[in-house]
Amino acid sequence: MYPANQRLLVAASTLLASAFVSAQFTDDFTDMDLITGAVWSGNNALFTAATGAMQSQSPGAANYYLSTPSTQTTSAQWDYFINLKFATSGANYADVYLMSSAADLQSGVSGYFVRTGGTADRVELFRSDAGVVTSLIASPDGIVNSASNNPFNIQVKREANNTWTLLYDDGALGTFSTAGQTTDATYTSCTHFGIRIEQSTLASAVNNHYFDNIVVGPIIVDSTPPSVLSATAISATQLDILFSEPVAQITAENTNNYNIIPFNSAASVVRDATNLALVHVTLSLVMLSGNTYTVTVNGVQDLTGNACANQIANVFYFVPDIALPGDVIINEVMADPTPVVGLPDAEFVEIYNRTTNKTFDLANWTFSDGGSPLLLPAFTLAPGAYLILTSASNVPALSTFGPVIAPSGSLSLVNTGDPLTLLDPGGITIDAVTYDDSWYNDAVKVLGGWSLERINPTAPCSSAANWAASIAPQGGTPDAQNSVYAIVPDITAPSLVSVLVNSATQIQLVFSEAMDVSGFGGGTYTITPAISIAQVDVIDAFTVQLTLAQSLTIGQIYTIAVAGVTDCPGNMVGSANTATFVQPEPVLPGDVVINEVLYDPIGYGSDLVELYNRSDKVLSLANWKLANESNGVIGNESPITTTSRLLLPGQYVLITENSANIASTYPLSHTDRFVETTMPSYNNGNGVVVLQDPLGDTLDRFAYNDNLHFALLNSTEGVSLERVNPDRPTSDNTNWHSAAETVGFATPGYQNSQYSANTTLHGALTIETAIFSPDNDGYQDLLTIAYKFDAPGFTGTMKVFDIAGREVKTLLDNELLGTIGAISWDGIMETGDLARMGPYVVYFEAFDLSGNVEKFRETVVLAHKLD
Repeated sequence: MYPANQRLLVAASTLLASAFVSAQFTDDFTDMDLITGAVWSGNNALFTAATGAMQSQSPGAANYYLSTPSTQTTSAQWDYFINLKFATSGANYADVYLMSSAADLQSGVSGYFVRTGGTADRVELFRSDAGVVTSLIASPDGIVNSASNNPFNIQVKREANNTWTLLYDDGALGTFSTAGQTTDATYTSCTHFGIRIEQSTLASAVNNHYFDNIVVGPIIVDSTPPSVLSATAISATQLDILFSEPVAQITAENTNNYNIIPFNSAASVVRDATNLALVHVTLSLVMLSGNTYTVTVNGVQDLTGNACANQIANVFYFVPDIALPGDVIINEVMADPTPVVGLPDAEFVEIYNRTTNKTFDLANWTFSDGGSPLLLPAFTLAPGAYLILTSASNVPALSTFGPVIAPSGSLSLVNTGDPLTLLDPGGITIDAVTYDDSWYNDAVKVLGGWSLERINPTAPCSSAANWAASIAPQGGTPDAQNSVYAIVPDITAPSLVSVLVNSATQIQLVFSEAMDVSGFGGGTYTITPAISIAQVDVIDAFTVQLTLAQSLTIGQIYTIAVAGVTDCPGNMVGSANTATFVQPEPVLPGDVVINEVLYDPIGYGSDLVELYNRSDKVLSLANWKLANESNGVIGNESPITTTSRLLLPGQYVLITENSANIASTYPLSHTDRFVETTMPSYNNGNGVVVLQDPLGDTLDRFAYNDNLHFALLNSTEGVSLERVNPDRPTSDNTNWHSAAETVGFATPGYQNSQYSANTTLHGALTIETAIFSPDNDGYQDLLTIAYKFDAPGFTGTMKVFDIAGREVKTLLDNELLGTIGAISWDGIMETGDLARMGPYVVYFEAFDLSGNVEKFRETVVLAHKLD
């Protein structure tokens, strides 16, 4: 046993150690329990530390707490982390008791606590007098503002003179703001530190209160001087300087502590009334736009007297220019980065400031990729500068190339047809591009990994002609001059290409290139015969729509002349820009016929179907359809066009899925008569082509097969079947023949090589010409025999004999005849061989039921071309 004086000393030492331990403590919950180190008690079942932080576990509405012994009172500092992952309110908040008179925090204790949340959604220091609370310091309202994440570092200090300071680090980013200071000496002792939660039935609040890194102890002695975190230009005469910690007012407001170059100084300095780490500097002189100013700070002290030395910050000051349309352009688009060629697997859009003397602030500009506009952050875009726009997740990968920003939301580009729009804060369109994967003009690059690049950034219009696939080895040129860059001045005047008639009171004018759409309304449009213009509407850069004051007359041919409009570079439309148009007439079966069909193209080439308007009507192709037929059922209807494209009397139009393929395979093609669209499938060998009007009624039907081709052809691949005469029936097999070799085996968009006009009848049987040469050279390849009877009802047989009287071909065999008709012979005998050259006799016998018999005999000559 110790002597009495020693027992007293031991007891005193034990009591002092116990008091010291209970006075200060830390808990970062790395032990993952509530009993090792700091011992927490209260509603323990409603808390856990299994995640390495203290987390609530209440299944529903409750008022619950935990506390731990603590006697720290004056010259004290309390630090902790809190995150309430829900929308706080007057019924959902958390109180952290710095000083409590009892362990049970629900018993009306006395002391001090900090509330996070509450009705005003703020961080606030209260004094509790037996449960009656008084606010001492409050942060600004609404800083606890997220419905899913509210991380804060909280720090409270109580000086020996009972001065309280409340600081908060919103977002737990490492920088504290001062909520305020006050003096209160009401309570100078306590027994516990604790946490109390007020929770309603709000589902998102369940298990979503987090606490960590609790440190309670004496005020930490600060020996580190303040540093300058940033300097920001507020106006031409004011800077805001943010320090790393609160600064002493006297030294902070001493103008001699601030040196500003070039050629400026501080006229006055005021420390912010709320954020004691922020000072407002008023300058002696106005800053010049575009200049960078260097601010050096010396002698400014923190609240403990540590003075800073040579703290330097640079300030770039500029007054942003107002952007005009075309000042900033969309310059490169990477819509399909996969498979990767060399650039990161990241979608992006590059914009470019094409001016030489304007600087723009992109704050509150918006970018749209067809969906909701995405807000751009503040960014200074200097003259001639590039900038990448991408999703936030792609910023690290693309930042190695140059400046990158992530608009709000997610940038998601489709591979083709996305309308991209860049707007200033006022909603003015600065640039717009609707790109298409056809702009690649490259079957490999269109599959991914290559960007589309603008060729000439000085040309403000964005059309296919000004874009191309990148030729850079890595697949694109983000934040650099485009690999296809070429400034080619446009000095060519635009022209009026066509007029589309939409209705009796509405027409559309289509121009040869992208136009200055802002000038469409001021253009002059003169229609002859005279019709006035009621309204002008822009459809796109190529098309303007005119609403007429009077209705068009069906079948009347009109002429329109255009003046006073320009293309994007400013070239005025030519003085001779006129076009004719007509209000189309209703189409009936027989008005338009199927005139040429290619169903077996070379390799993977495109089919074609050519139509011919054999009527005297002006017709519109709008909503006509091509179809095929299988087992007597018409199907796979495909619209030819939805526009009001006109088909004039005697005019051809060719429908294909790939105009470029047809034009390259058949160089004589009239491509101005092509319509490129999706077509039904037409089988090789045999099939049926069906032409329908907008209501689905059949206008013409052609059942084709390989037997209709010239029998001596070695191959029919790439050879079209041509109609001999548009006025003879489609179903007449002798009215179809292989296109001539001399024209390349097809005549897309123009008169057929095997065309034979209606034969003029001289008497009852006429042959023109009687000499023919069936060698498929396009000249007199067919013998056409026309007949005429004065009355209907005749049945006929027509045969061909050689000079020795041997039958070589039966052309008709007891077939019912019309009063007028024609039949063709291509020189092929029944054996399938070509008849020898020389004379032949065409014998035609016809009779009716009354016993009348007509017999005709004509001599013809089959000639062969001499080599």
